[in-house]
Amino acid sequence: MAEQRWFNRYRMEWIAETLRVFGFINRGHLMRKFGISTPQASNDLAAFQRLYPDAMRYDISLKQYVANPATQRTKQK
Repeated sequence: MAEQRWFNRYRMEWIAETLRVFGFINRGHLMRKFGISTPQASNDLAAFQRLYPDAMRYDISLKQYVANPATQRTKQK
């Protein structure tokens, strides 16, 4: 049980970091990184959005979650 919570927490941290670095994320990213199913990836993204409602929004045309600009780290030139 504790291991499952650790993996869930790790995926949440990875989602946040991916949004900060790249500015977007989708289910496929989670599925490839963690070897999880489509429903699990959807659940993880929904859970992240419940925990951090202002961190990202779903872009229907891109079919991915896009970071709120305030949550992204500043990229150096």
